[in-house]
Amino acid sequence: MRWGNLLLAGDAAHTVPPTGAKGLNLALQDVRVLAEVLGDWAAGDPGALQAYSTRSLDRVWKAQHFSFWMTSMLHNNPDASDFDRLRTLGELRMLVESEHGRAWLAEAYTGWPNG
Repeated sequence: MRWGNLLLAGDAAHTVPPTGAKGLNLALQDVRVLAEVLGDWAAGDPGALQAYSTRSLDRVWKAQHFSFWMTSMLHNNPDASDFDRLRTLGELRMLVESEHGRAWLAEAYTGWPNG
């Protein structure tokens, strides 16, 4: 998220497939964190710029993983084995039919417990 003195946000820093609908959410959070970090740097904290990547990367990797998972679960892969197709159907069924699955999906999608 940082390259020397260049601080990146949004799609310039990370791309996610649109299936997970996380791109705008990530970009807005990037800008919020970046504003805080720049404020700290302007107030005299020389290490503040490094904090941007540290504060952001865990959130970004989680969102990228979620988006990849949603894409691979919701789109047919012509090279998928019978096992892979059945596993995907099982995951979808678990999400739809179980309270735990629905709660997990809501939290993973929104980033907030219980949707």
